[in-house]
Amino acid sequence: MRGAQYQSEPIPAPPVLTWSLYSGFTSFLAISLLGIIQTYGPAIHTHHLPFAIAPAGASAVLLFAVPSSPLSQPRIVVMSHVISAQVGVFMYEAFQHVDESLVWLSGALAVGLAVVLMGLLNCYHPPAGATAYLAGFFSADVKRVGWWFPLYPVLPVSLVMVAVAVVVNNVCRVYPLYWITSAKRDAVEKEVEEPVAATVVDQVVNSRMSNELDTEQSWVVARIHQLELELQDLRSQTHSTKTK
Repeated sequence: MRGAQYQSEPIPAPPVLTWSLYSGFTSFLAISLLGIIQTYGPAIHTHHLPFAIAPAGASAVLLFAVPSSPLSQPRIVVMSHVISAQVGVFMYEAFQHVDESLVWLSGALAVGLAVVLMGLLNCYHPPAGATAYLAGFFSADVKRVGWWFPLYPVLPVSLVMVAVAVVVNNVCRVYPLYWITSAKRDAVEKEVEEPVAATVVDQVVNSRMSNELDTEQSWVVARIHQLELELQDLRSQTHSTKTK
């Protein structure tokens, strides 16, 4: 699938009711697929491994209800979940031998640090905060897989969700806007914004120059008028002298 930057004309949004029903149906399909994999995957079923993690439900809202949001793009979704899971596992391991009264701190630190890293890496995805909390707060899923939690189940779940979004969202909308980075889109926006900015600057400069010219012109007119009055006074004095 090609990103939205390749579209010559924007695709109009469908009616609210239609899009709401379609978003709900596609979310149902994506989460159902995770449930099927969880239930019938041979290795998963045999070893009772986790797969359908809760944050996937939150990601479904962004991926299928607002796929044009920057928060819903593939790199953002996958990277944010994996990074947050890694942070959560680290906090989980760090607080394993801490007093139970401080267990809550591991989840809080996991979410806070995950948000910091998402900001630094430009991959904000709100549901990833739930992934960090889930991993950092001594969840049963992390206890089962330990340090593998970011690579399983978080990574495959993120990839499955994005894959379903790519298939179903392109039926009536365009997804993704970009795969890795929005550099092309930013470049296009910059090309559009620069002439506009230049026009605004020109208008401001021209306006200031016009005001300055008007001020100078008013000063010149006033000065000429003053000189004319002085000349009249001088003529009057000269005439009076000749008369005497």
